[in-house]
This record gives sequence, structure tokens and C-alpha cells, in this order.
Amino acid sequence: MRMHPFPALAVAASLCGPSLAVAAEAPKTAMVFATYYRCTEATEDRADAIFKDVVSPVLKKEVDAGRIGAYGWSKHWAGGDWRRLEYIVGTDLDKMVDARDDTIKKLMAEHPKELAEFGSICNSHDDYLWASAASSQAPEALARERGAVGLSTYFQCDAHEDEADAIVKAAVAPVLNQHIQEGKITSWNWLQHRIGGKYRRAIVVDGADHKSMLKYWGVLGQALDAAQPRLWERFGEICYSLTDYVWDLK
Repeated sequence: MRMHPFPALAVAASLCGPSLAVAAEAPKTAMVFATYYRCTEATEDRADAIFKDVVSPVLKKEVDAGRIGAYGWSKHWAGGDWRRLEYIVGTDLDKMVDARDDTIKKLMAEHPKELAEFGSICNSHDDYLWASAASSQAPEALARERGAVGLSTYFQCDAHEDEADAIVKAAVAPVLNQHIQEGKITSWNWLQHRIGGKYRRAIVVDGADHKSMLKYWGVLGQALDAAQPRLWERFGEICYSLTDYVWDLK
């Protein structure tokens, strides 16, 4: 299967129709288009170079044009079989879809050889569209500033996932914000599934280095066990399975 950065997410366009007009005056929500790649480890450094030299300049122009707010490329350091993560962030889904589509067209027209090479290295992927439900960053600023290392935990949840959202906002967010003030982490983001695979929720926490991020899930768990033991236990009942990744962001 031939692959290229930002595979088609045509179904996302259906979210951009007139039905969204009713919510035009609602508070802005940051959305994240994320593509998780499985790549050949022996040559994945070449995929990094293609992203840096070919894809990144195009996405930077989309940021400058105001159609997306941020973009990024993350490298697997620990976790499952996803080796690379490409994402764009914004608060206007119409503009994000246009930016993604135009980026693909431009890259296919101007860099077909590089895209073919990229596809030979990273030859399968999973697409997700996430909505940011709670974060230490404002929707318009989401992911513009990130730490050096990211800890992402992806959850499978039962039918009570809205209750898990409420627990995060009421019990987990204050602890995360306190840890930012204490310098333990630099930012955090709680994501809701909109399109994609089996993971229904995700928490992304950024920090300074691998050692601190490897320890952080235990640090957070201990703090919540002390501050909100019943709510933390209930969260684990709802979001019953998880997969952790540590990503190099810079």
C-alpha cells in the first residue's frame, strides 16, 4: 500500500457541514488530526528527514496562513508499535480539512519521489481525530509550545466515558496544573475520540526528559490516590485498558 503524510480522512469533512452552524457561537474547541505510523526501524530516520525537509515547510505555511494553529512530528522512544506520529491542530475544522487536503495535493505534485520513499518506510498507519476536552493550554495555543518529551496514554473505555471526562476535569486537572507549577511537567491535554480506532480517550503530558516522564504516571497516580482516591478508582473502572507511549518531540 502506498503511503504518504496525512492519508485521507474524508469522513472528517462530513463534520464540517451546516450542522455545525448551530455551535458557531460556542466556545472554541481545539481539534487534532493525528496519524500514527508503523515504520521500518532501520530506515525511519529517512522518514524523519523527509518530514523535516519536505513536509514541514508546507505545514509552516499553513500555520502562517492561519488555517492550522500548530503541527508536529513525534518519534517513538518507548511504547507500542507506532513508530512516528504526525499531527495538525486547530480550532476551525473546515480550515483544517482544507489545509490537509491542499498539503497532500501540493506534496504529491511537487515531491512524488519523496512521498513514495516515505510510503516505503512508513507503510501502514492509524488515523484519529481528537477533540481537546481539557488542557493547560488555551484552544488557540494548543501544542504551539511543547516540552522535549511527551508521555501519551491511550485508553479504552466503557459506555461511561463522559463520566471519565468529568472526573478528569474535577479531580485530575487540578493535580496536573499543580504539577506544572512545581515544574514536574510542562503541559497536559485530555483528548476525546471523534474518528479513529479503539482508543476512546487519551492524555498527553509533556515534560523535560525521558526519566521524568517514565516516572510521571506513578507520580500522578500517587497524588490522585491521596487527593481523590474514590474518583481515581472510578476512573480506572471506566477506562479499563491503556497503552503508554513516550515520544521524543524535539
